[in-house]
Amino acid sequence: MLKLAPPTATEKWGDLCGNVVKVSPPHYFFPPGQELAGIRMDLLDNKGAPLGILEVDLKFDYLLKDILASGWMQTQQACLLDNKGYYLAHTDAAMKSRHCLGDLDDPLEIAMIKAMQEKPFDTIVGKGHNQDEVIGFYKLNKAPWVIMLHAQGSQILAPIFRFRLYYGVAGLGCIVFILALLHFGVRPVVSSIKRIARRAALVAQGHYGEPVPVQTRDEIGQLTTSFNEMVKGLQERDLISNTFGRYVDQKIAQELLSRPEASRLGGEKRPVGILFSDMRGFTPFAETMSPEATIKLVNKHFSRMIDIIQDHRGIIVDFFGDAILAFFDPWDGPVAPTVRHGLQCALAMQQAMGEMQDDDPTLASLQIGIGLHAGEVIVGNIGSETRAKYGIVGSAVNLTHRLQSQAQGGEVVISEEVYRLLQPGLAVKRVFRADLKGIKEPVTLYVVSDLTDMQAAEPSLAD
Repeated sequence: MLKLAPPTATEKWGDLCGNVVKVSPPHYFFPPGQELAGIRMDLLDNKGAPLGILEVDLKFDYLLKDILASGWMQTQQACLLDNKGYYLAHTDAAMKSRHCLGDLDDPLEIAMIKAMQEKPFDTIVGKGHNQDEVIGFYKLNKAPWVIMLHAQGSQILAPIFRFRLYYGVAGLGCIVFILALLHFGVRPVVSSIKRIARRAALVAQGHYGEPVPVQTRDEIGQLTTSFNEMVKGLQERDLISNTFGRYVDQKIAQELLSRPEASRLGGEKRPVGILFSDMRGFTPFAETMSPEATIKLVNKHFSRMIDIIQDHRGIIVDFFGDAILAFFDPWDGPVAPTVRHGLQCALAMQQAMGEMQDDDPTLASLQIGIGLHAGEVIVGNIGSETRAKYGIVGSAVNLTHRLQSQAQGGEVVISEEVYRLLQPGLAVKRVFRADLKGIKEPVTLYVVSDLTDMQAAEPSLAD
């Protein structure tokens, strides 16, 4: 609708329209009792004087039609209300008899009235599994109206329900996939751990068996490798303890373990140095002591002598009361340097005994006699599959024992074989001949007081 001021006598309508330069801001008006809305704007000339009025009227039905077309696709009806909840227009013919929102005491409409008083827009959802009805409203800023849209909950929420279904199916599929992954991925790990656990139980009982196969390169493979290395260490420790006893230096034991014959019964024949020591005067001395004091003295003596023998790379075969049998193995080398170690060991044992007497004068009556011999013996494991020890067997062992019996307290007696191997460089204190059991002819024996860098003067031969 266009309303213009009438022209003067000299003006024409066309001239009057041509004088319109600008338009004032729009004003909205809502005629009472009519289902329409209007927009009014003033037409102004270049001086701002009004020339006329431009009015645009829009019927509610036309407005709601556009709203229904541009709103939710699932929307069933649209309504236009004023801010107090009175219907101005609607798209459903069944709503013709309705005048006010909530006049039927519908809980959903009553909830919407309350929401309209508090919020500029909102969505009200009905009760039930599918939310039977959904109402959405929006307050217009320029007009005192509220646009309300109705729809069925099953239609509005259908995408959500589909998404929930798809999400549930996908989640269930993920769970099944994860369970399958755990089954096929973790099962080998669990099997490996169980296999290691069963083998560990056997190891605890002393049954080592074969190493556990390493099947992967991951953490389980590293665990299996570490377990096998641990079992190998335990086997070596037990082999050292059972075969070589507690009186073999660990370094020597490791060298022995590197030799194939050291881990099986039997051995090989080769020359070695043999040492036999025995304490003189111990029996009468022990009769004056309590059993506890006697054992304490023997343990103290053995502790000192064991350290000396190990320091000189000696291997202790056994203890006989207060006596010690040890040997010095050249392995694949010459026997002379090894026999020299044995003589140095014997002299160190005599010196240690003197130091013990200096520390405890009550031991002055105790001395040790030592015999040292070099000869061929069987070197290897002696015993059975269940219990064996690394030692020596042969006539040379018996001869060494008889040499020791010829030594007086504080003396180191060597055989003629040792004398020949270590010349020059022996400080011989006494030479004598003796009849030894099992030998037809008397043998020449030497009492050595020290090892020197030059040959000692030839001693006199005594019977």
